[in-house]
Amino acid sequence: MSSPRAAPPRDAYVQSEAKRRKLRKGTHSCWECKRRKMKCLFDPLTNVTTICNGCRHRGSQCVSQEFPEVASFSTDNTLTRPSPTFRGEGVMRVETPYTGHDSTPSNGSTPTTPPSEDGRRSDYCISIPTPVSMTAERSQHLAFYTSSEHCTVENDTLQSTTHPPADQGKIERLSRFLYESLPSREDMEKICRASRQHSVLAHEIMIMPYTTLDQKGLKTPESLLEIPEPHLHPVLISRHMLLLASFLQHLHSDLHKEVRGLSESPRAIMERLADLAIRLVTTNDELLGSIEGLQCVMIESVYQANIGSLRRSWLANRRAMSIAQLMGLNRSDHQAQYKVLDPETEYHPQLMWFRIVFLDRYLCLMLGLSQGCLDRSMASDAMLASDTPMGRLERIHCVVASRILERNESKASSHDLALTRTLDVELQRAARSLPSKWWLAPNLDIASTDSQALFWSTRRLFAQMLHYNLLNQLHLPYMLRSSSAERKNEYSLIACVNASREVLSRFITLRSFNGIAYSCRTVDFLALMAAMTLLLAHLDSHLSETENLLAHQYHSDRAMIEKVQENMKEVNRLNSDALSAQSADLLGRLLTIEIETPDGYPRCAMMVSVQEAGTGTALHDQDDDAIGSVYIPYFGIIKIAREGISKEIPKPQATTATTHRPAQS
Repeated sequence: MSSPRAAPPRDAYVQSEAKRRKLRKGTHSCWECKRRKMKCLFDPLTNVTTICNGCRHRGSQCVSQEFPEVASFSTDNTLTRPSPTFRGEGVMRVETPYTGHDSTPSNGSTPTTPPSEDGRRSDYCISIPTPVSMTAERSQHLAFYTSSEHCTVENDTLQSTTHPPADQGKIERLSRFLYESLPSREDMEKICRASRQHSVLAHEIMIMPYTTLDQKGLKTPESLLEIPEPHLHPVLISRHMLLLASFLQHLHSDLHKEVRGLSESPRAIMERLADLAIRLVTTNDELLGSIEGLQCVMIESVYQANIGSLRRSWLANRRAMSIAQLMGLNRSDHQAQYKVLDPETEYHPQLMWFRIVFLDRYLCLMLGLSQGCLDRSMASDAMLASDTPMGRLERIHCVVASRILERNESKASSHDLALTRTLDVELQRAARSLPSKWWLAPNLDIASTDSQALFWSTRRLFAQMLHYNLLNQLHLPYMLRSSSAERKNEYSLIACVNASREVLSRFITLRSFNGIAYSCRTVDFLALMAAMTLLLAHLDSHLSETENLLAHQYHSDRAMIEKVQENMKEVNRLNSDALSAQSADLLGRLLTIEIETPDGYPRCAMMVSVQEAGTGTALHDQDDDAIGSVYIPYFGIIKIAREGISKEIPKPQATTATTHRPAQS
């Protein structure tokens, strides 16, 4: 096969015509990439076929090995690592040595590719297998999926066309490009051996019920070594890429020494794989419509949440919700219509719909957004009876979250308090459905020797935190809106305080065991909200004209919040994580508030101003004595200042105030 590069300039040779060299079959790299022991990579979606990505980024001359070698060094002798893009005809991976923090020198050679992977360097003419039809009625198909059978690539997007042969070639090149972007077999084996604790892949909880997973167990990281073939559908390859990226979120080169010998840093591999899968597949409607495609979008949503991008996670999950509705997964009449690309894919459509709705409501509560649907069928008697005890609790949580969101979005009325008390009773009933010992915080150190036990213990801890977070979200408006002369909302105050303590204690347990920032990221947001709630509750009680019910617990609660702040600082130190740093800084600002003691010192009186959400008003300008302001989703802005002991709802003002919202992106 001749190289797509043009011959070097005529004046670079003594002869009037350059002689072509005989090349070994399968050799396509240029002299510059060969000298640097790198692989050539072309962008298959552009017409640029005369220069590889590496030479284009280095600014060097790209000369195929078909022609005699000439001086083709770049202007600088440093090795740069270009980000994989998708624009040329030929496809090869780019690999550069990575030594990690121990600065162990690499031999600079490209990892040996086993015989089974030789296909990565050859051309494929194998057609993508026709997906197995799983439609309820064979005569009906999803419109947006049908068009994906005939698609072409233009301007980085896949668009429908009327030329099937050419389209098939484009899809095949996309599959091959995604395949070539995967790490080498050697890197994959190092990644799978890297985890200090025995680990499992948690993505199965999104597609399979707990009852099934309890019986067969979850897959281990070794399953990642089952690399999909390059001729398979791009969705199947991108699913593998997203699973690998999600697994890499739980690895850190300081804690897992094995990953230091990778050709790239774990974070670089993670970001590269996720970016390619999201940019080329999960955001491309023409490639979606299958169960595997929906699963990819769901994995993307969880991936975005773990890196701290809650809004992007919400957007991806809403995309998954729309796809699931087009498939009919939300219908109870079993008339769902969808495709299955891989007959070996295990899935449970109704469970997938439940997971999508659950995550949507969970994110909406944290971001102050409207829920995507009002479906509450996941907590029907039939669904509850067929699930495990923890599964039943999660289904009840999903319905309670929906009703809290519905209450928060409606206009305030006298019925809100009655609804709040009704939901409180439902949460109590749900808690009683599990044994008392289940509610003890699990010991993760004991469970760490068993991968399955560690996963379920962590899942149990997470379910506990979600339960107490719902209790917080339920009572927080009444805790903050109570006046100093009223005692009718003391129940909400005590409920929020106790729930916040439970969340914080479990956060300390988890982060003391697992300090990786991208692992279980959402618990950081829950802990930040709980810490702010607890501090505001103490401040509110201090401003009360009656007895301070929390006076004796102030110091122990403050110590717990300081411990949470220390955990966040440690996560930032270990991971250079900006979100943890912002959260720790916000808690530090709130901890500077001192409550007046009975004997008069230290005295630092505060004014708490409340701007309700949706009023269209702004807070008073903060003066020099102001501590700051905190945004509470669905409620409004809490302003804290050293201006005397008072609590007020400000009148409309023309000025704006700087607020400190919980760290999120």
